[in-house]
Amino acid sequence: MHPPFPLPILIPFAVLALGIAALGAWRGSAGISPGMRWRLLTLRLLAPAAALTLLFNPGKWTYPTESHPSPWILLNDVSASMAQPTADGSTRAAVAATLIHQATAHAKSADVPLRVHSFAAKLDAASTATPPPPPNGTASNILPAVSQILQDAAAAGESLAGIIVLSDGRQTLNSSPPDLDSLGLRARSRNTAIHTVTIGTDVPPPDLALIQPRASLTAFAGQPLRIPFALKSTGLDPIRPAVTLRDADGKSLANLTLELPPGKTVAATFEIKAPPASAHWSIDTPVIAGEVRSSNNKAAINIRILESKTRVFLVEGAPYWDSKFLAQLLRQQPHMDVHSVHRLSDERYFRIDSGEAKNEETNQPVFPNTLDELARYDLIVFGKNIDPFLSPERAEMLRAYVRDRGGAVLFSRGKASTASLAALEPLEPVVWATATTADFRFTPTRDGEAAGLFGQALPAPDASLWAALPTLRDGRQIALVKPFTRVLAEGVPEQAAGSGSGNSGKFPVLLVRRYGQGVTGLVNGDGLWKWDFFPEARELGNCYEDFWTQLIQWMASYSEFLPGQDFSLRLPASRGELGSTLAATLSYRGSGAAPQPLIVITDPAGNVTKASPAAIPDPSGRPLWRASFTPDKPGLWTLKLSDPRPDAPPTPEVLFTVPSPPQEADDLSPDPAFLESLAQTAAGQAIQPAAFSALLKARLVKHPPATLDAGAVWAPSWNSALVALIVAALLASEWFLRRRQGLA
Repeated sequence: MHPPFPLPILIPFAVLALGIAALGAWRGSAGISPGMRWRLLTLRLLAPAAALTLLFNPGKWTYPTESHPSPWILLNDVSASMAQPTADGSTRAAVAATLIHQATAHAKSADVPLRVHSFAAKLDAASTATPPPPPNGTASNILPAVSQILQDAAAAGESLAGIIVLSDGRQTLNSSPPDLDSLGLRARSRNTAIHTVTIGTDVPPPDLALIQPRASLTAFAGQPLRIPFALKSTGLDPIRPAVTLRDADGKSLANLTLELPPGKTVAATFEIKAPPASAHWSIDTPVIAGEVRSSNNKAAINIRILESKTRVFLVEGAPYWDSKFLAQLLRQQPHMDVHSVHRLSDERYFRIDSGEAKNEETNQPVFPNTLDELARYDLIVFGKNIDPFLSPERAEMLRAYVRDRGGAVLFSRGKASTASLAALEPLEPVVWATATTADFRFTPTRDGEAAGLFGQALPAPDASLWAALPTLRDGRQIALVKPFTRVLAEGVPEQAAGSGSGNSGKFPVLLVRRYGQGVTGLVNGDGLWKWDFFPEARELGNCYEDFWTQLIQWMASYSEFLPGQDFSLRLPASRGELGSTLAATLSYRGSGAAPQPLIVITDPAGNVTKASPAAIPDPSGRPLWRASFTPDKPGLWTLKLSDPRPDAPPTPEVLFTVPSPPQEADDLSPDPAFLESLAQTAAGQAIQPAAFSALLKARLVKHPPATLDAGAVWAPSWNSALVALIVAALLASEWFLRRRQGLA
């Protein structure tokens, strides 16, 4: 029952109605025989009882359902890359049109509902037009198109039998693995497999790309400067492109012409004197006829000129030719301010500084006594046997100098201490073994090239110079290279070098390691003085001077702080994507109270904005700030720190490059790997066009219709003509009998 009124009301009402009907019938039949009187009473009660029964609404609940067909969806890529020719002389779009015709014919014969959508930058409505739209879309957004199909089906309450994507796989928009996984999860949750068909063969796009490995170079004014670059040819015939180095006004500073074979990358270097002040230079090469992309024919370079001399403190406990030559060399450098202390005996030390002709003798091991005194130097150079200079307190102070003040320490002759100083050991990039090596050759590594020392500041690892230099000696075996240490050069023993025995006998010779805000370096060996002393070495150029000056300058720039600067400014990378938020981190190492810095941001159009970084806590207690910005246009962005103090020292500046977003024609090669990933994550198949017929026969079959529950509905059991006829018959029978008895 499903009465329209509550039973506590309906039941009393029914009883009352029946009572009134019975009373009226009984009183209205007085004077006739008792038998007839009871028959009339019964008929009178049956009729209203039947009518009252209708108020209780007898019946049952029913659950009707609706059936919808489960269609297949075919997505056809009509972006511009689909106009590329195929191996058989056709085009990718023509191949797709043939596959669409096969699919529609098969669907018709198999009575399978099939809808065809075209997509490029956006998804088009379903269409039966033949041929499909021309391939002229400016972008190819595969994931958004599939995602839109799934959203529309969910909104319409539709269950899809499957999706087939016809494309070359060129996904113009950047897609991350989480995006792909999310789409696959949605498809699997709706039991909708996604199959992909990769159309097209690998066609390298004609392109000449200029590669600049380092966006910033650091040098002193007038110093010889090496600016490395590379040209990469793709899909072009042999060419001889010209490369030009230009200043900020576009004036040519140097030119090179390179021989560039097809499909090769050729590296070269501009050698020029550093400008008198920091500058923004650029390298460019002309656009070759037929290139699909011209935005990669130019690169920007930030030339950072150090305005303060590099302040060096050199400590030597066991003077030898290496330490004598090194101290003399550094004191001669106009861009270095060197204080050197040498131990001659237990009670005899002498000190000589840059610009001084005579040494100053003392019986005390001269060394900075406070952290502030030590922080006046940009680099501490240690020789051998430095134990008399370092007490445990001074060693701990040295550790704080590197970790918290961004200092640099260079161990120039291997293991510096004969004693065990707990505070000094964390600064050493290695754990030492006991054995020493025979004569060996200094051989730069690829990591040294990637770090920007070799191939930029110094000749590349494959330069013939390194094999021609005199051998070194007294390298010490290393038990362990500590984490975050980069091996920039290795030692190859003479016997191994001549025997071609591969890596046999190699050991680290030049290492560098970040420690806190600073850096430590290690030269594991002696004998570099021969690079300057022997006539055959001098004929190869000024290798000794170049090695030490470039290494020291490179180490100074590898630290967070540049020489003479109190602030550091760091970005997580030198390149990033348009619209991606970037965090800049600032540190302070000055001796006074830290001022509130400001970051001046200049966009590629020259517009200037300012950002006030927020202070953030740091476990060491050092002043630390962070600020973020979001580049909204492609090009070269400049971030420069502003120090509000009067007569403030120079402040750091960094460049950030935002490449132009990828265009449809940037790369016309198909990307089967992307389509395969899409199919795998959505439980589908990734095939080539030749297997399309087999896919149709196996997969494009009629699926059972989707059954949807429309909700519960009450079905009354009295809703028929028979019930009405029974009530009418009861009333008519009573009326007939009453008339026969002469009753009104």
